[in-house]
Amino acid sequence: MNIRIVLASLLTGSMAASLAAQEPLVNERVAKAMPTKYAPPKCDLKPKHFKVSSGATYLKTGIETEIPENRARALSSGEKVLLEAIQQNGQDKNPAAWYYLGRIYLQRGDIVGADTALSKAEALFPACKADFSQTRYIAWVPLINAGVEFTKTQNNDSALALFRQANTIYREKPSGYLNGGVIFANTGQTDSAIAYWKKASEIGEQTNTVEDRNAATRNLGAVYQRVGRHQDAIPVLEKYLTWVPNDVEVKRALAGSYRATGQNDKAAAIEKEVGAAPAAAGASSPAAASAGALNAAIELYNQKKYQEAATAFEKIVETEPYNRDALYGLANAYIGLKSPKLADAAGRLVAIEPMNEEILRMQANGLRLAKKETQANKAAVRALSIPVTISITQFAPTAAGATISGTATGRDAQTAQGKAIPAAPVTLIFEFLDPKGSVVGNQEVQIPALKAGQSQPIEAKAEGAGIAAWRYKRK
Repeated sequence: MNIRIVLASLLTGSMAASLAAQEPLVNERVAKAMPTKYAPPKCDLKPKHFKVSSGATYLKTGIETEIPENRARALSSGEKVLLEAIQQNGQDKNPAAWYYLGRIYLQRGDIVGADTALSKAEALFPACKADFSQTRYIAWVPLINAGVEFTKTQNNDSALALFRQANTIYREKPSGYLNGGVIFANTGQTDSAIAYWKKASEIGEQTNTVEDRNAATRNLGAVYQRVGRHQDAIPVLEKYLTWVPNDVEVKRALAGSYRATGQNDKAAAIEKEVGAAPAAAGASSPAAASAGALNAAIELYNQKKYQEAATAFEKIVETEPYNRDALYGLANAYIGLKSPKLADAAGRLVAIEPMNEEILRMQANGLRLAKKETQANKAAVRALSIPVTISITQFAPTAAGATISGTATGRDAQTAQGKAIPAAPVTLIFEFLDPKGSVVGNQEVQIPALKAGQSQPIEAKAEGAGIAAWRYKRK
């Protein structure tokens, strides 16, 4: 059984040096993502002490002032007066003091300080948990998004640093652990991958984050099988199948683990239902064959065998022209080869996801390699002008339908002349396709006007059998 999200480590562009040393505990991304308008907590959290009230006032000033020096001065004054209240005036049991201190730390991008302060506030006043969680979530979003972007250039150390910071400040979504586990699995750090996917599965189950829960649990079972830990794989795969009972590949994998542990009757029952698992030399279905071919192509790419990888991806695309992952891998291989064929591969990707800034820039670069400067310039302008960039992080087809999830992030959109384009709402139409490209179902997704750097999760679903691919277009 394959680890489904292995493609998260397949990226475009040249291999850059690790930026882990540039990811400090004080993170500027977090500071920049903080609101510019002060909002008090919605719960009944009273200052109860004049110094705590003063700290809240300094926080408000620090948030809303536009002058950097005044902002820094107000936040420093707020930190000082709140620490005095806690250390000298008996306010160490006052949750408001810790809450406002935590928010001041977040305004500065101090993740560890904010986590410590907000954890104390929550322990003292659990009734305000929703406010504390929302405060943490605002800081979590830019860390996760930046981590995903680093995976796209194989800056794995930097990505992991950001995922760890994300997991420090907010632990109610599994994405940081899920993506970190992919990096560990793809770099042979099996024990760490297991630990991260266990945590992602637990959080996903607790918070009913269905797609991430399923991906983490499936991958955990797969990595247990990969290292021969079939006894550990069995309960994981059994649990997964209670959520996704029609996943034939996992059923066959579970049968294999049953046989490996001597539970032949259980294995035979599954094999009677879905057939035996494919032999190592081949695959028993087109879907299994495709997954195996894709993983083989990815491995060639990771070994920098770009010509062999390109040939392997081309074979997949010949039979699955709407396979986005294969097209993406093919474009990457052409980048490694500096081939003008990149223009065509990237163009086909743009037809699938026309508001992905990375892919639009990839198309412009391909057109330049093909010496089509006029078209390249037009593609570059399109990349500049889109109000949001859309990153699809998961496509989850089942026997009865499919779900797509991802993130929309606001941009500093510009015209060709460099004039700013105001943020504007966008409506996307997601289409779910069968293997031949026919539309099985569709759904509109509304994206509000997002400021540069502001993000919002997106999701689209469709019902229908045989969904194998997707695309979207702007309405």
